Amino acid sequence: MCGIVGILHRKRLGDAPARVKRMADSIAHRGPDDEGFWSDENAALGFRRLSIVDLTSGHQPMANEDGSIRVIFNGEIYNHVALRRELESLGHVFASHHSDTEVLVHGYEQWGEGLLPRLNGMFAFALWDTKSRRLILGRDRLGIKPLYIAERPDGALVFASEIRAIHASGLVEIAPDDNAVYAYFLQQNAWAGRSLFKGIRQIEGGHVLVDEPGRRTSTQYWDMTFNRHKMSSGDAAQALRTTLEGAISRQMAADVPVMAYLSGGIDSSSLVAGAHRIDPGVKAYSCIFNLENVGVDKFVDEREFSRAVAAALGIAHVELELPQTALIGALHDTIDALEEPRMGMAYVNYLIAGRVAQDSKVVLSGCGGDEILGGYVGRYAHVRLPYPVATTPEATSLIGRIMRRLHPPATTRLDMRARLLEMLGYPVAGHETGFAFTPQFRRVAGDYSLACALDDVLRTCPSDNDWDRLMYADAKTYLAGLLMVEDKLSMAHSLETRVPLLDNELIDLALTYDWDLLCDGTTGKIAFRNAIRDWVPPLIADKPKMGFGPPDASWYRGALQPFIRKLLSPERIAARGVFDPGFVTTSIESHMDGSANKLPLIWSLLSFDAWCEIYGVYGGDLGQPMRHIPH
Repeated sequence: MCGIVGILHRKRLGDAPARVKRMADSIAHRGPDDEGFWSDENAALGFRRLSIVDLTSGHQPMANEDGSIRVIFNGEIYNHVALRRELESLGHVFASHHSDTEVLVHGYEQWGEGLLPRLNGMFAFALWDTKSRRLILGRDRLGIKPLYIAERPDGALVFASEIRAIHASGLVEIAPDDNAVYAYFLQQNAWAGRSLFKGIRQIEGGHVLVDEPGRRTSTQYWDMTFNRHKMSSGDAAQALRTTLEGAISRQMAADVPVMAYLSGGIDSSSLVAGAHRIDPGVKAYSCIFNLENVGVDKFVDEREFSRAVAAALGIAHVELELPQTALIGALHDTIDALEEPRMGMAYVNYLIAGRVAQDSKVVLSGCGGDEILGGYVGRYAHVRLPYPVATTPEATSLIGRIMRRLHPPATTRLDMRARLLEMLGYPVAGHETGFAFTPQFRRVAGDYSLACALDDVLRTCPSDNDWDRLMYADAKTYLAGLLMVEDKLSMAHSLETRVPLLDNELIDLALTYDWDLLCDGTTGKIAFRNAIRDWVPPLIADKPKMGFGPPDASWYRGALQPFIRKLLSPERIAARGVFDPGFVTTSIESHMDGSANKLPLIWSLLSFDAWCEIYGVYGGDLGQPMRHIPH
């Protein structure tokens, strides 16, 4: 796990090496153990290392035998041992002990860009071929590891693992993208590689960018492909269990201890149980919340479930209990780590990552299981089912009967596109845009249509099945946002997060399962539940989807209310020039009096204000210290 930076300038920039050094220094948190640099007259590369695999001989930038190829790499290649054997059989000679980075060097020599589909891992890399003067920028299939680029008018290309490093080059100004900010408040996310900064975007997951003299191209080398077919429930569970065991085993391979998050949900509980079977010394880390005077949202605290798993396994278990005012001290640090406002109450992820980092450099996360294995019943339950399910055992189970009460009958279900727009259209609803934002901001921001953006995503889906299309849209929008949050908030603490449920082999298997093995409209993750039923206590295997987050709806009305009112006062909102102060005040009041739940909007507004202060945009620092409760 590392941070990579670079500038491709093709003889236009004599001081590129010095700029790259500043870029690397700005992301030292991604790699505090080592640094490395290389440059020629065309390109400059920089690297920061968090040493996890091959601690002694994994220095980067790494080269081939004659030095004609240089690579910098962030992430992990989980099948590097098998690839090394194959390449050695083809005559390639490796210099490192067991570095996964060197597989990229010799793999490119052997297969060119055809290397990327062979890689099972999470990665972002830059490879410079000095002979052909070609730069290859590649990102893993789903975009687990970030890779930002900025294309300059003179043709130069600046790239890095984080936005701050691109700014540190001095070649790209710090300026907001007004249209992207507007889009963020309509969907609490940024899609299709967009960032909230002008001129900076991400290479999308599953894509490779090639820059060679006179030409720059971006190609998609992987996309979700649905090859669903019938299989017995028992065979499906056995295949998934075997594949999951392999994924966990691969992703626990490290030369440092590997730990695991334990929220108490089925995903994290299964990963902890699987990891414990491989290494009984693995520790589990849970975040719990102060529940004093908390209302109906106290159910989000899952301590009874995480404790049950830890007790059943006899595993070492660390709990971090957050006070109700934790947001105050963590908000600015969280947004600084994220570099832009994002989805979810992410400060909790930031704080638990900091606790794990006190003990280890690597942690397993259950991120991604719901999107690939049919866990979001709330998505599917509102859309027509792709098959008859009335007689399935799961549909008549206790959990099935409970879930049916929470979701509408088929006769009232929305069509797939309408459900997605309903699900994605927050924290500002479409009908609110005319009075939520100031006229001045709307003029500079221009138009943005959530419906059109969604249609762009769905247009590339290789299936006509409504549930496949829901899953595809989730992967391209919601999951992409989650993965960015997961990476940034752990790497801020020099902690690598691994996501075994997004292992290539597990994804490829899950995409072959018919929907009756995944979800029946009331119960999700059917095959997954059956696969891990012997690993975890019954209350976990049969547990409905809950989601990880604090009881902020109640905390906002209680201990955090003075902080929120101060940070989102009409005066500060007006000074930013983006939102109508009356709209914000009305929204806050409706939340505080309990007549509405404005949690997503308030979080987004708090994040936005912190972002403005950190980056000096939309009024910048308004002269109010915000890291304490005002009196």
